[in-house]
This record gives sequence, structure tokens and C-alpha cells, in this order.
Amino acid sequence: MARTPRDNPFTPGFGNLPRVFAGRRAEFADLDLMVERLAAGIYEQARMITADRGFGKTSLLREFEQEQRELGRWVIRAAATRGDAVIGRLCRQLADLVADRDLASAMSRGLRDALSRLSGIQVGPGGVSVDLERVVEVDRGGELARLLEGGARLARDHDNVLLVLVDEAQNIGIEAIGELFYAIQEVQGMVVEARDQVSGALRRDSLPLGVAVAGLPGLVERLRRAGSTFGERSRPVRLGALSPADLREGLRALVRDGGADIDADALHRLADASGGYPYFLHVYGQQVYNIGTSPVITLDQVEQGIAAARPLVDDFHEQRLRELGERQREYLRAAASLAPEHRTTPGIAAAMGMTSSALGSTQQALVDRHGLLRVTPTGRLDFTLPGLDRHLAAG
Repeated sequence: MARTPRDNPFTPGFGNLPRVFAGRRAEFADLDLMVERLAAGIYEQARMITADRGFGKTSLLREFEQEQRELGRWVIRAAATRGDAVIGRLCRQLADLVADRDLASAMSRGLRDALSRLSGIQVGPGGVSVDLERVVEVDRGGELARLLEGGARLARDHDNVLLVLVDEAQNIGIEAIGELFYAIQEVQGMVVEARDQVSGALRRDSLPLGVAVAGLPGLVERLRRAGSTFGERSRPVRLGALSPADLREGLRALVRDGGADIDADALHRLADASGGYPYFLHVYGQQVYNIGTSPVITLDQVEQGIAAARPLVDDFHEQRLRELGERQREYLRAAASLAPEHRTTPGIAAAMGMTSSALGSTQQALVDRHGLLRVTPTGRLDFTLPGLDRHLAAG
């Protein structure tokens, strides 16, 4: 069957779920284990997923959400926008969850009161209602803790786990981010004591509250500014480039989902061009798929598709550079001018004719806030976006 643009399975974009999800096995296994241990009453750290745009944070979070919902877990998820709207969204999600499962009669007084005071939300026999006049000035951190504690205890009573997923967390206002993560830490430190019926030993079970937060690399620094120790108490999950095996698996699965196939040489070339960056995988793949109509994608078609995609990739790199100050762009240009093995803090400073100490804040911003560089265990600085160094050197 001939392939056509209508059947093209590649979907470049940010935050959208791909038609076929592949890779990230280690990250998924870790998240699944977190839920299983929480279900057994064992304490588990929250997960903080960080990566630059296009590395698949949102796709990972949404795929995990879908998997856990299918398993019957209780999931509330909210994507943060500027300010503190994420708190109201989580309240609404929890209220809807309680109403959908007809659990209103099982709600604790604390959970009811926290929902009402924080967001004016009431859950009753008729469903969910909102009375904004009931919202009062409260200690939001404390009320959020009561809200999450009540939800987690309700989940425990029903042999379940409550999962709180927050995406784009770097957008949360400084005050709200401190309140939200204070509440999470408070509840995750709570235990329920019970006697083992066989041994008589006192056992302390953690509340089944699982948390996964996703954001840009600057999220860690934002938490520090908010005075939150969440970053220190959570387990970091830093998404990097996909492995070659995951890349090939994902590409072949996507191509076949579109009703075509791809030969081995073409597959390796396309995987190599993407550099392990999920967003580029879709940018290049979309152009490659539209070259020709043969049922099997060839190496020549891949080369043509890569050439067609280069302006799109160049434009993406330029967009990222426009977010930077002039000194930061100079730093990246100096790094790009050096051979990879010479991209060290002293080496880049020497290329700029400056001292390392004078450039310390510039380097830190490019690593922590913008996520365009990363420091390797050997002290070398690597570009995180595939091809950005070549783009800068060519410019």
C-alpha cells in the first residue's frame, strides 16, 4: 500500500501524545515501582522530572497517567500556567474524582472543609458545585496539606493510591509553589500505625500519596528561591536523549503505524539525524515520510527528508537563542567554536578572553535555567540540544 501525507504518523509539537509511545523504559519502571511500593504502605520520594522542551516530559507524564488510570489508580493532574491557578485545578480534579466514584459519603470532614475553604467546591449527592463566595483567606499551605491528607487517607481506605501529577511546574508563582510543595512534603511524612496481626509488631505505613512533578531545568532553582526543600527531598528524573535502541524502536513503530516500513540503513540514518531528541525525531520523520509513496522508506528518501527539515530545525535553534542575553549567546558561540574535548569552563573562558569566575553566573544560567548545556562527570560542557553547536558554528 502506498504511503500518503494523510497517514503520516509523525506529529511534531510540544506536550502532545505521540500515536505510538516508545522508550523511557527505565523512567517508566521507576514510576511504576513508586506506585507499587506506596500501595504496600512503603514511603516513596516524589519524582521531579526535568528536561528542556522537546525531551518528552509531558508525554511521559501523560502516558503514565493513562496507564495508571487503566489500572484503577486515583489520578489528579494539572498543568501549571503563570500564577497559582494550579491549586484550584487540583482541587477540582480531586472533587471530580470523589464524585465520579460516588465517594462523597466517605469523605472526611477535613477533606470537605479544605475543598470548601480553598476553592469553594462542594461535593454532595448531586455532584460537584462551586460557590466562590465561600472561598476565604486561609493558610493555603496548611489547607492544601489537609486536602492531600484527606484524599490520601480516602485512597488508603479503598486500597488505592492517590497520584498527584503536576506539569509545567516552573510556571507556578513563587508563593504558590512554596505552598504546594510544603503541603506535599507534610503529607508524605505522615504515617498510619497498625499492629501486625501475626507478630504483634507495630508497623508504620506511609499514606499512599504519589507525586510526580515535571518542569524545565530552572524548576530546581525556582524551588530554592521559594524556600522549598522539595528539590532536595524528591528523586530527580532528568530526561536526556533517547538511546539508539529506543530511537530505532520508536521510529520503526511509528512508520509501521502509518502503514509503511523502513529499511535498515534508512532507519539508522534517521535515528542518527535526530540525535536522540524526541522533538527532532518527529520533525525529521514527518518530512521523510512525505518523500515518495513507496511502501518502504529508503536511505535516499531519508536524505531528502533531512534536507527538507533542516530549515525547521534551524528555526527552532534560533528561537531558543532568542531567549538568551547577549553574554549567554557569546558563551555558547565560544563553546561551539571549540572541539568537544576542549569545552571546559577554563577553555571557554579563555576563548572569550575572560576569567572563569567572571563567567560563573552565565554558565550556571545556561545549565540550570535554560538547560542548553550540561556538565559531564569529567567536567566537560556538552550541548543538550543536538546540532546547536553546529548551528552556532555555521552562523
